[in-house]
Amino acid sequence: MYKFLAILAVAGLGATGASAADMAGPVVGSAYDWSGFYAGAHLGVANGDITATDVTEPSGGFFTDSVPAGTEGFDFNKAGVAGGAHIGAQYQWNQFVLGGEATWTATDIKKTIVSPYFPDSDTETGKISNYVTAVGRVGYAFDRILIYAKAGYAGGKVRFTARDNNALVTYDKNDWQNGYALGAGLDYAITDNILLGVDYTHIDLGSKTSTGNNVFDNGSLGANPETYRTDAKVDAVMARITYKFGMGQ
Repeated sequence: MYKFLAILAVAGLGATGASAADMAGPVVGSAYDWSGFYAGAHLGVANGDITATDVTEPSGGFFTDSVPAGTEGFDFNKAGVAGGAHIGAQYQWNQFVLGGEATWTATDIKKTIVSPYFPDSDTETGKISNYVTAVGRVGYAFDRILIYAKAGYAGGKVRFTARDNNALVTYDKNDWQNGYALGAGLDYAITDNILLGVDYTHIDLGSKTSTGNNVFDNGSLGANPETYRTDAKVDAVMARITYKFGMGQ
């Protein structure tokens, strides 16, 4: 994230120099008007970090019954392709640009590991299938370059599956988790309506504790339901293309 912010800072300094060279007097506003509604698509890379901790009492559950509950679990870290759509609105006062934006992003973040407790039989899978954000944005415009920061809500679908391949029984939870998003980005208006950009977002989907049955392949239920707490985070870098409705100056 620090490298990304450094790149934005360098770009901002370059844009400041270009603006000063192009204008005879002090900068009192952006020649390009960033106000308006906009919609677009984004594509990039997202790195997901999922932790599933067995909290079944008084000891570990069926898949971790060799350790005390709440002390051991499973970690999944996987980068994947991600992409989706965004929509928003913003208004410009002099060179300051304030607005709000909503996004939906699908990912292929999915990783299966061999259980460290029962490596001869058990596997576990963590997955983040999609997430959404609803954020406020504040930016500073250098004519056709806009640098912005953002913060707000994030939510996503987090799945954890534990599988005993010998007993043919599976624990599976696929829940929506809520958290927050923080990020920054840069947009460049190549025409009055077409914007290209790059965006970094940190998504913290918080944690959720869920209890579910162990289900055998024949459909019968095991005698010992499991309870796991899942924590999930995503760091995403996206290339964006956006259409801004309304004419720039």
